[in-house]
Amino acid sequence: MIAGAPFARYGARVTLRHPSADGGAELARAFGFGAHPWGAPTWIGLRVRPGGELRAKAYHAIDRVDERFELPREWPIDLYPVMASLDGDAIEIYLRKRGACDFGEFAARCLEPLGAAPPDARPRPRAREHSLCVSLRRERGQIAAVSLYADWRALPRDADVERVWSASLDERDRVAYQLALAGARSTGFLPTGNWHAMLAWTVESDGARHRAVSITVPAPRDAR
Repeated sequence: MIAGAPFARYGARVTLRHPSADGGAELARAFGFGAHPWGAPTWIGLRVRPGGELRAKAYHAIDRVDERFELPREWPIDLYPVMASLDGDAIEIYLRKRGACDFGEFAARCLEPLGAAPPDARPRPRAREHSLCVSLRRERGQIAAVSLYADWRALPRDADVERVWSASLDERDRVAYQLALAGARSTGFLPTGNWHAMLAWTVESDGARHRAVSITVPAPRDAR
């Protein structure tokens, strides 16, 4: 479950994965991706706009950077691909950094293609092995946005993330975030890890900035 700010941009977002190893084709057909040119997606992202419009987005697991993708030459070389998305005229690729790294240095390097300064990330991610990620979105071949991610290993405890993340949100965004977090917690017991799975900061090519938090929703078998 993803809670983004501003809410007017993000709306409600949930990402789904079929519980069985061979269920990707079934999930693809259910959401209209049975004939996707990249095959059956690994994840489906559901996006509900604040006005109520529902749309689905397909995400595919990948293990190499092939001819579909072009990475900026300024980027760190110690990145490995995790997933990608083909969404209309936009192609996105998501990569994870090997090893540990200072978030500020990582962000500055990844944002060089946009000539943008790193975001004021709060809470500040810690340097932890394989905990930082970056994504690149191109539209008609041009860089449209870069997003930076820090997963739960780089974050403080849940209570601290909640307090700091909420502090700089306006009232509408704060309520949307708190409701999403409460909804996830209400599903049951979280066996391992944090409720806050990942924080993200996005910089668009036009200079616009926004941010989001991914919240873990326990699998149905773990619900109490």
